[in-house]
Order: sequence, then structure tokens, then C-alpha cells
Amino acid sequence: MGSFFQSLSNVFSTLGAPVFVPLILFIIALFLGVKPKSAFNSALLCAVGLTGFNLVINSYGGIIAPVVTRMVESSGVNLPVLDTGWQSTSVIAYSTTVGLVFIGIAIVLQIVLFLVKWTNVFMASDLWNNYSFMVWGSMLYLLTKSMWLALAVMVMQLLYILLFSEVAAKRWSTHYQYPSCCMTAPHHLEGVPFAILMNWLLGKIGFNKIKLDAETIQKRFGLLGEPMFIGLVIGALIGIIAYFNALGALESWGKITASAVSTAAVMAVFPKVGGIFASAFSSLTDAYKAKAIESGKNREWYLSVNDAAGYGEPNTLVTGILLIPIMLLLAFILPGNKVLPMLDLVALPYMVEIFVCISHGNIAKSLITGAIWFSLGLIIASQLAPTFTDVAVQAGFVLPENATMYVISFGIMCHPLMAGLFYAFYSQNPIIIGAVVILYFVLYFLFKKHKEAIVNWLETYGVEDAGNGSEPQVV
Repeated sequence: MGSFFQSLSNVFSTLGAPVFVPLILFIIALFLGVKPKSAFNSALLCAVGLTGFNLVINSYGGIIAPVVTRMVESSGVNLPVLDTGWQSTSVIAYSTTVGLVFIGIAIVLQIVLFLVKWTNVFMASDLWNNYSFMVWGSMLYLLTKSMWLALAVMVMQLLYILLFSEVAAKRWSTHYQYPSCCMTAPHHLEGVPFAILMNWLLGKIGFNKIKLDAETIQKRFGLLGEPMFIGLVIGALIGIIAYFNALGALESWGKITASAVSTAAVMAVFPKVGGIFASAFSSLTDAYKAKAIESGKNREWYLSVNDAAGYGEPNTLVTGILLIPIMLLLAFILPGNKVLPMLDLVALPYMVEIFVCISHGNIAKSLITGAIWFSLGLIIASQLAPTFTDVAVQAGFVLPENATMYVISFGIMCHPLMAGLFYAFYSQNPIIIGAVVILYFVLYFLFKKHKEAIVNWLETYGVEDAGNGSEPQVV
């Protein structure tokens, strides 16, 4: 059994999302009656889009990551928990026995829950991101030595994430313009309740009238408001902060201009790649509609896609990049924080997708929501760092000799809800665990009962106030 799951892990790691997601799309398209030629074309467009995302992001990351590292190092603040990035976390998760066992369970559970209509989200098309569950289960197993408890917490986390993904599915699909698609990455979706709460709360104190989004800025300021120009300015500012103590050196200005131009390039290129990716789903959507009409049934459902699909949307990219210096500053001054955000700082555009789409692209709302949520996450990650480091070492992560530091992933572990579920099962208290399980079923049935009203509210709240006849402010 262990060798089977190891082989499964090797398949996911080797093929990756650019192959695995198009394969799933091809199978689904055939199942819906799409002709093989059209199904293959859709799968190929999907593969090209995902590969394009990776090429752009990896190229940008290679340029911006050293600048961010320099910005961190130049601060001179000593924080003992080093952020080693989500990439190392995924490797660690897929290297544990608990993780390998869960991936088999996840495949079956996600498909079964979709087929029996417990959920309208087909999460099995983004199996890779299950590593975000697996790392929590691996930590719990290390602490309790209970395989059943570790599997239980991962299954419970999965159920919550599926519920939240269905709540936000239409909003994500509409905002990022990917028909019948949604995002199910656990390390992003767990923020849905907080995103909804903050969207409502900030709206009540006037933020709905602050029309701060890329489109409005572009209309008001012309060329100066173009996403490409905004990227140029933000990239230059990050570079100047990073090399502030060496502005007299020509090499520093080379790094600063590279940061500026590459950020501008991402803002310009990413929407075009996104258009290719979105076109992959048109034949599938048309086929499903035709099949639904023929059968007299019209089940709304969403295909899970990788979070890279939303990375380059202008409001998302602007919010994420602006949060880089903000979160770095907060890490320095936040009482109780021991984490030095580093490698995952450049992943912030991924991490804010839910906040951005729930707020309808309102950058002001998204910045405040993200800053608060990730600040809470930094405190939690600080407490989890010793256990995470132990799991990493057991999975083969090598720490420097005589090192007194810990490691963690800021992007994957700074999530209060996932941590709350982890601590509930870690308590091994039947009452606390039972309360968590009961809460899920209460939330699930409340959502199913009021689904239409909730989804419609998410689609309209904030937009109506911004366009109610009074001129929105641009700040």
C-alpha cells in the first residue's frame, strides 16, 4: 500500500498541474459529449495556459525574489523563524507517510462527494494542492503518533474547504472570468469567512464608496493608471527600499530597474495568458449546457483550477505586491511574532485572491483584510514553527549545522482557521472535536438552505453602494 501511494505521489510531482489538470479536463469533456478533437484542443489550451502562468511567474520570481531577500536582509531585524517558502512545504508534505496515505483518501473522497452532489465543486482536478492538508496531518501525527487522528483532521479540513469553495465559487469565477471554474487551494480558501465578514464590516464604515481598483484608476489617470505603469511604479519602490543603502552604486539601479520593468511586464502579459487559459473551458461549458437542457436537469458545478489562474489579475497583483513591504514591516513590529517572511512574500498575489474577489476588486478593502489576517497568521506560525521544523527534518530537510533557527512556510502555515482545526484535534478532547464536526454540519446545511441568497449577496454587496448615484472617491 505504501509503495502505491509513493508511486501516486511521484506521478503528481512528475506530471504537475500543467499535465494533470488538462488530462482531467479532457476526460470530463469526453464524458459531457464533446468531440475528441475539441476536447483535445481544450486540454491543450489549458496546458498552454498553465505552462504560460508558470513561465511568467517563475521568470518574475527569479527577478523579484532576490530584491525581496535584499529588502529583508537590509532591515537588520533578527527573527529566528525563517520562511523557506511553499515549495519546500509541498516537498515535505509529499515525503511523509501520513501525507501519502491521505492523498489516496482525498482522491476518493473528493470524487465521491461531487458525484453524490454533496458539493458542486470538482476538487479532484487540483489534487496537487492537497499538500496543504498533508502538512497539518503530518504535524499532528508527529505530536500524537495517532494515524487516525491525523487522517481525521485532514478530512475535516477538506470538508470545510469544500464548503467554503462552494460559497465563493461563483464570486471567484465571475471576478477572474473563468466560466464554471473555481479555486480550492486550502491555504487560500480558509479565509473565506473572514473575507466575507471584513467585506461587510468595511462596507458599513464607508469603504464601499472608495472605488480603489485598477479599472477606476486607469480611467481617472489614463496612462498613469494603466496596470503596466502601476506595476512599474510598485516594482521600482520595492527595489528602492531594498537597495536604499546602496543607491550610489550603478549595480543597485540595475536591480531596481529590473524589478520595475519585470513587474510592469507581469501586469501586461498575465491577462493575455489568462485569456488563453479561459478559452480552454468554453467547449466544456457549452457542452454541459446542451447536456443539461437535453436531460431536463441544470446542475451548476465548478471545476477546480490552480490558484495561478488568478495571480495576474490587475487588482490581485497590485494588492499582493503592495502587501510585500506592509507584511514585512508588520513582522518587525508585531508583538509575539518570530517569523521572518521571506520566500513566500512573492506569493502574496496568490494569497489575496479570495480577499480581492469577495470585495469585487476593491484594493483598499483587500489590503486591510489581508494585513489583519496574515498578521494573525504570523503569530500562529510562530507557535507552530518548532513542530513544523521537526517534521521538515524527518522528511529530509537539512538545517545548517549548529543552527538555532526554525523553519516554516509563511504562505501555507499562517492561516488561523486551519490552525484552529489542527489544535481542536490536537487537544484530543471529544467535546472540542465534536463541536468542530457539528459546526461544519450546521454551516453546511445553513448554506445549502440559503445558498441562492448568500451567493447573490456576494455578487452584489459593495457594487451597489459604489454605484448608487454618488461619485465614488479614488484614493
